Amino acid sequence: MYSYFLFDLILADPSNNSPNTQGNGPVDALANALKKALVPSHPSLNNLQLIDYKVRILDPESATKAATRVMIEFSDISTNRKWTTVSVDRNIISASLNALVDGFEYALKDVVASCILDDLLEHELK
Repeated sequence: MYSYFLFDLILADPSNNSPNTQGNGPVDALANALKKALVPSHPSLNNLQLIDYKVRILDPESATKAATRVMIEFSDISTNRKWTTVSVDRNIISASLNALVDGFEYALKDVVASCILDDLLEHELK
């Protein structure tokens, strides 16, 4: 069973007429949508793989209002470099998206002149 995710790709690739992606579940579909949007301008992301996806409920007594921690492990198949990102939110899709975006941004930190992560790290070191 596949999940589908619609993603507006017009800004990333105006010639792209098919903004929907599919995946093996909603997080995979979301990762595929992000990759589809970003690879035209950042081809190095073709080497990005999601290795592991973990979810933990941080306050189970809150039931459906519980905070959810998402951890995603990534790998760059060209360098064998691995990293993990973490996000917490009461909405599992939001936590997943935040962890995915952080992982994609980390993958680009060496090839893009400036990114939010570099700006934050520079600010923290001052």
